[in-house]
Amino acid sequence: MSPARTADYDRIADRYDRRYALYTYDGVRETLQNFLAPGGLTAFEVGCGTGHWLRAMAGDAGRLVGVDSSGGMLAAAKKTNSHLIRSRAEALPCRDASVDRIFCVNALHHFSSRTEFFAEAHRVLRSGGAVMTIGKDPQTERDEWWVYDYFEQTRKIDLARFAPVRVLRGELALAGFSWAESFEADRIDVVQSFSEAQTAGVIDRSFTSQLTVLTQDEFNLGVTRLVRADAERRRDGAVLQLVSDFRLYATVGWV
Repeated sequence: MSPARTADYDRIADRYDRRYALYTYDGVRETLQNFLAPGGLTAFEVGCGTGHWLRAMAGDAGRLVGVDSSGGMLAAAKKTNSHLIRSRAEALPCRDASVDRIFCVNALHHFSSRTEFFAEAHRVLRSGGAVMTIGKDPQTERDEWWVYDYFEQTRKIDLARFAPVRVLRGELALAGFSWAESFEADRIDVVQSFSEAQTAGVIDRSFTSQLTVLTQDEFNLGVTRLVRADAERRRDGAVLQLVSDFRLYATVGWV
């Protein structure tokens, strides 16, 4: 078995939020707001990264706490008004039954053990509490994404590290959650030219973890494919369009 691909978030923390200038994530925002309602709850974001969603959700919960294992990410998150903790998702520094909500956005696939995280979430959640994870499910084969098209290893990598939502529901049940559900939280639908993507800094290994986990040679090969495809389009009097059309799914487990 080949070793797992991991992203060095300390190295890319200063450029990580670039994605939010391109994708609005309105569906994710609404899903989180509904999850945190009513206000006054104690909520943890596990895998909070630079604190984007902590800032976005300020005011939607009584107390927001950000948890991440990357010191670089937490340094970037200091601009939030949330309490920040450096910790692994599988070993939350919380008392039993002390938290109302736990959420993670595009982070679960980076945790070393989903089942250990779900067990920890069940331990620290109060009765009536819930955990929610939002992320891709490439197993559905419904997504069209230029990253998969031109960086060939990324699709296989994602199929290995993203579990189908039905598997997540099963793991939540095994962790002791009384009810689990999944639903489509957002659909990202963006088309931009190759030159626009270059100007925006999108063709960069820090733009998304799918590119970050590649070796430099693998990344360079994908860029070469993009440059060649763009040159072919221009010879035909057209421009290369990069399509992002993928879905993000929320999976919720209730104590």
